[in-house]
Amino acid sequence: MIEPTLLLRESGSPWVDYHQFVLFDVESAEARASDLPPKTDGAIAVSGHGGGKFFTLGDMTDVEVDFELWTWEPTPPASPDGDRFEGSFTVDTGRVVLGSVTGSPADVIIELPVPGPFQLRAFRTSAPAENADFPDLDYRHERWLIQTWPSSTDT
Repeated sequence: MIEPTLLLRESGSPWVDYHQFVLFDVESAEARASDLPPKTDGAIAVSGHGGGKFFTLGDMTDVEVDFELWTWEPTPPASPDGDRFEGSFTVDTGRVVLGSVTGSPADVIIELPVPGPFQLRAFRTSAPAENADFPDLDYRHERWLIQTWPSSTDT
């Protein structure tokens, strides 16, 4: 059996607004993040036409995100601690932004080298963190892994 190949890996620390960040085709003339399905109880993400939204815990959260694009479905992490989401998404332009829902200088532009549609798997670990500026808030640090691959194996 041929192993999946990692095509692209990008990392970033998008700003979190409204307890969420996005991986989204912001240049699409058709897709709107507001058109994605609403969050359901316990879900860490939603996805659909244009990309996905990822939901954080706590009153304030810092995130570190690793985005991976594979030739086909990769093996999940050896010990997937935390929460998990599986879904799919489409893009119109082949370019997505890993960033804040309101846009920020920390946004990361990702050029997808293969066309979609894509499958998506996300893993979130969240831990309380100390922050001297906000001692009364539930301040958290989260680590995310977002794995994607084309829905078909024609890459």
